[in-house]
Amino acid sequence: MPPILQDLQDVLRGFKMTLDFNKLFSAVFGIVLSLIWVLVILAFASTFKLVDLSPFELITGFLISPRLGLCSLIQVVLSAVQTVGWREYAVLVVLVLGLLTIWSVFAGSITRLAAVEFAKGEKLGTKDSIVFSVKRFWSYFWCPLTPVLGVLFFIACNVIGGLLGKIQIAGEIAVAIGFPLAILSGFLIVFIGVIGFIGFFLMYPTISAEGSDTFDAMSRAYSYVLSRPAHFLSLLICILVCGIILIFFTSFLACLVMKTTYCTVGIGMGDKFDTIRVFIAGLGSEGTSTGALGTISMKFAALMLMLYIVLVKVVVGSIIVAFAGSASTIAYLILRKDVDGTELFDVYEEEEAVPETKENAETPSVKEEEPVPETKENAEAPGVTEEGTKKEGTKKLWGTEVKAPEEPEPEEPKADENKPSDESSDGNGSSPGKPE
Repeated sequence: MPPILQDLQDVLRGFKMTLDFNKLFSAVFGIVLSLIWVLVILAFASTFKLVDLSPFELITGFLISPRLGLCSLIQVVLSAVQTVGWREYAVLVVLVLGLLTIWSVFAGSITRLAAVEFAKGEKLGTKDSIVFSVKRFWSYFWCPLTPVLGVLFFIACNVIGGLLGKIQIAGEIAVAIGFPLAILSGFLIVFIGVIGFIGFFLMYPTISAEGSDTFDAMSRAYSYVLSRPAHFLSLLICILVCGIILIFFTSFLACLVMKTTYCTVGIGMGDKFDTIRVFIAGLGSEGTSTGALGTISMKFAALMLMLYIVLVKVVVGSIIVAFAGSASTIAYLILRKDVDGTELFDVYEEEEAVPETKENAETPSVKEEEPVPETKENAEAPGVTEEGTKKEGTKKLWGTEVKAPEEPEPEEPKADENKPSDESSDGNGSSPGKPE
């Protein structure tokens, strides 16, 4: 089978892995938190006149629009990037850091789930995957920032060199002599920026599969892109093609479902439902007010309908995010096998702590000692017990300390009654019982 077809077959497994509750749950939660974060920051920034875009414009133009709104979202992002005021850039930096914080947890969770499922055929729990990503939060957080900081550093070096060129004579000579360094700096800007941008989707799967840090994720991403560029481009093209097909299919399906729902409900509800649809479609334009709905029940119905539209869009977005995490993890494992020769099933596993039970819990104060083998030195008579000890000394017997028995005091020898003694004889040395 040609390599491109093999890569396509492997990437297509990401479709099946996408339809997993744990991945979709992490994606939905991440998208919801991201929307809340963006709306809160925009509300704060627009209140203090830092940006012109208000959260209401984002809601009406993207969230509750009957259309999917991807083009509107891209236009909003591009307009935010094209602003030149330092206030807008400050708000944009805060937005990016907040979104990076959110997705350092949930994107890490999705790639961890995909790595375990693809390599071992096992499904990890959502709690376990989130705990894994939280433990390595800073590794995920710094992965996309490190190439950006590297690019900014070399840009600052060239800018400082250009500022030195404003000095009369000496500055001009310094720029002329040091211009090769500026060329080298420009090369590093392009190298770090381009390779880091196209190899970014390999960084999160590296941490999820290897349990490593930011440096290992960056080094592997750059190494795999440079050592196997053809294979990398093959996988990247497969992911992009499959992703575009998935976006088109899910968007078309969501629009078809909503159109069908509108038509069928509208047939039964009549003009009331048409009034709600016209109100939602024209929300945000001049002359549109809630008074057109009339009763409170109509306003409540319009509000719930807008929430359902947002929910459908969140589900579509979660499917796309889950596929991106699964496909990028599959691509990383395939490239790792091609470059390093590591098998696909080799994925980092955390050691589980053994729960303490009554059987394996060891009491600190009581320790079992091994019995001491009986020898001539430590063997004791069977009759020697703890009760028969009287002295204060102790003796070690079979691994336990007992008091040593008190040695008996020596008794004076008794005189033999049958043996004659000198004291019982009389003065002439004869015994009284013997006849003379």
